[in-house]
Amino acid sequence: MKRKLLFIFLICITCVAYGQSESFIDSLELDKDNNILVFKTNCTGCIVMNNPCEEYVQNGNPWDQYVIWKNSKGYHIKKYNNCGTSDILTIKRWKGKPFEIITSKPTEIDTLSLKYPLSFNRKDSTWFETGINHYKYYHFSFPTDSIRELEIKEYAFREPKEDDDILATMDLEFKKNQDRYNFNNSTIIKELLDCVMRTLNKKDDKLKITNANNGYK
Repeated sequence: MKRKLLFIFLICITCVAYGQSESFIDSLELDKDNNILVFKTNCTGCIVMNNPCEEYVQNGNPWDQYVIWKNSKGYHIKKYNNCGTSDILTIKRWKGKPFEIITSKPTEIDTLSLKYPLSFNRKDSTWFETGINHYKYYHFSFPTDSIRELEIKEYAFREPKEDDDILATMDLEFKKNQDRYNFNNSTIIKELLDCVMRTLNKKDDKLKITNANNGYK
């Protein structure tokens, strides 16, 4: 019974967090000077402590949502998760310029499909998309651009290594997936993901949750 009540409580908190972030995004859209990007990180099968509320999030599926917008005053970031929200962080420059990436190839971002790795089932000699129980995935939405929402699984990408050619001669599965990794790594989606992640990781200490379970302002 206690577990069921905790589950219902977590769902309620999640709904409140989503509702508050959506209201905040709506308020940003009222100013036509704002270009807006919403980026969300998720982790399937992760068990972590989420400070400052010190509780497991969504039965081990934690998430962080970043509302990012640009205007004449610079770039601005506000972080949301089940524990609450951060203060607004403003920076003057963003290496890689995410909004310039979006405006440079909107059609490609809107239509591109990543090629996920395949696994070989030796019992029946068929190929199927790799299923990984524990992985991160990312979600992009573009409130001020006519681009569809994107969900990206982290295992679509693999950074090339010096011994890849040797590995390909030894591992048939890897050899067949090598072209898929190379394609995914060359896409505009990967460029945008790297651009956003680099800055968020660098500014992580300045995006601490300060408004914990207190209305998600």
